Parts: sequence; C-alpha cells; structure tokens
Amino acid sequence: MKLYISREIFLWFGLMLFGISGFFLTVIFPQPEGFYAFVAVAALGGFGVSSYVWYAKSRGKQLVCPSGGECNAVVTSKYSKFFEIRLEYLGMLYFSIIFFSYVFMLLAPQFFEGIFRAGLMLLTASASLFSGYLLFVQAFLLKKWCIWCILSSMFSLTIFFIALVSLGEAIMFLQSVTSLLIMLKFLGFALGMGGATSAVFLFLQFLRDSDIDEKELSAIKDVLELVWVGLAFCVMSQFALYVANPTEFVGSWVFLVEMIALFVAAFAGAVFMIIYAPFLAFIPFSKISKDDSTAGFTVLRRPALVIGALALFSWYFAFAMNFIPEYGIVSLLVAYGAVLAFAFLGIMLWEHQYRKE
Repeated sequence: MKLYISREIFLWFGLMLFGISGFFLTVIFPQPEGFYAFVAVAALGGFGVSSYVWYAKSRGKQLVCPSGGECNAVVTSKYSKFFEIRLEYLGMLYFSIIFFSYVFMLLAPQFFEGIFRAGLMLLTASASLFSGYLLFVQAFLLKKWCIWCILSSMFSLTIFFIALVSLGEAIMFLQSVTSLLIMLKFLGFALGMGGATSAVFLFLQFLRDSDIDEKELSAIKDVLELVWVGLAFCVMSQFALYVANPTEFVGSWVFLVEMIALFVAAFAGAVFMIIYAPFLAFIPFSKISKDDSTAGFTVLRRPALVIGALALFSWYFAFAMNFIPEYGIVSLLVAYGAVLAFAFLGIMLWEHQYRKE
C-alpha cells in the first residue's frame, strides 16, 4: 500500500503553518508593529481557509477530512448560513477587512486611532464569539467536526487574542497577573506532556496483544485531547508573558527555541491526529502474512511512530528550556536537533526490536 496524501491536506497544513509563523514576526519586529503583522498573517491564513471552502462547495467538490470528521456534513448543514448568507462568504469578508486594516495600520498608524481601533476590536471580539458558537454547534448540536472550520475558528480566536493583548491597557493588566500567567504556562506543560506521556503508556499497554482496536484507539484520542488544551495554555500564556515583559524575552534565544519546539510539537501532533490516528486501528504491529487484510497498512507504522516520538520529545525539550541559562542560538538548535535525532533513532530501534519479539 502506498500512502496517499491529497493536495488538500498539504494545503491545510500549509495554511496552519503560515498562520502560526506570524508569531515570529512579533519577535523580529518591535511592538506594536510585530503584533499588527501577526494579525495580518493570521487573517491571510483565515482568508485562505474560507476561500478553499467556497471553492470546494461552488464546484461540488468533497472537502477532504482524513481525521475521521465529516467536513461536508458540517459545511452543508443548516448552520452553514447566517441570515441566509453562506459562512464562507462572511469569512472571506471578515478576514479581508482585518488583513487590510492591519496592513494600513502598519503603513500609516497615525491615521488609525480612537474610534477606528475601537470598532476594529469590537469586530474581532464579535467574530471570536461567533467562532466559539460555531465550535459549540459542531461539538453539541451537529456532533460532527470539520478540520477546515476548526482551523478558521482558530485563526479568528488568535486574531482577537493578539489584537487584545496589543492594547496598552491589556499590557498593564498582563503585567499585574504575571504570576498567574506563569502558573497557566506550567499547567499547560502538565497537561501537554502528561497527555502525551499517558497516550504513550496507553499505547504500550494496548500493544500487549499486538493490536490496537477501535475502543483502545478512542481511549488514546481522548487522552490526546488534553495535549491540545495544554498546548493552548502554554502558547497563549507564554505569548502573554512576552507581551507583559518584552525586555525579558526580546533577544532571548532560549525563549525563541522553546517556542519553536512547541510549534514542532503542535505540527507533529496535528500530523499524527489527522493523517495517522484514523488508521491506527488497522496498522499491524506484529508479523502478518501478505494475505492479511491489514498488510497494506504496514507502511504507515514507522511514520506514525516517528511523528509521535518527535511530538513527545519536543514537549520535553520545550519544558526543559524553562530551567536552563541563556545560550547561543546555534548551541540550542544543535541540542534540539540532537534530541530529535535521539527520538528518531530510539523509536526505530524499538520498532525493530518489537517486530523481532
């Protein structure tokens, strides 16, 4: 069996990476320009998602949803319109307004003060609340998920969060709750690392019979949901700490590499959950004959294990960054590369030994 990954999945991951890469603009450029650039990049990513949904629906194409969700059922449901206007149209309009507004604020900030910024904040707040409502609809009313809709909602929520923390009043508030933000960050690491580690232990426990069934896969997925909650706590609280105390983090290579490791953990985790997890119950982990119906899924075994290992070790490396002194960027990246290489070689050796036994 040859693993086939559609172009739409490459597009999904490309848009996700493009959107979150805007974070590093806040490190490169000073406040508030870096924040405006981050919002503009996230808006461009959100516009790309809405445009693809519009393109697929207008041409009668099926949205690719390999995570096991039901994208087409969601985007064609009765909740896919608001006052008879298709949500993808509203999404394209909203993200376009945000993109051009923040680009103009970058180019000529003196012309965008007072009531304009207040109106923009009101718009982003309304959009984030609406995004929360749409996530509620998927979770509790439709009981179906669409990864494209989730990505669009994440862009909308990110835009509101970044726009909010860029305000002077918000910065003063964040400075007053620094201790709380630090607690939230370590709570995020507890949930993220704990969820990832627990998922590994469950996986090894379930492999005692050399097979992962649907019930066991569901249990692993439930635990992995904690990882995403932890990731949200870590990234948002770390960014809030950066906003509150920029002098402490600007020029800190430890901070930068920690964020890189968290983003790698997020990307690897998304690849695992969306591409490999749906097939985990079919992947054989023991010796089988070529005539076995699951033989074709053997090709997915090593990539799934490697991606999982990279995500887990990235979590631990990011956590360790909180306790080491400042080092140069080259030394830190070499150390991170060595950790990932160790994770890769270790999981390959384990997989080889497991098959022998």
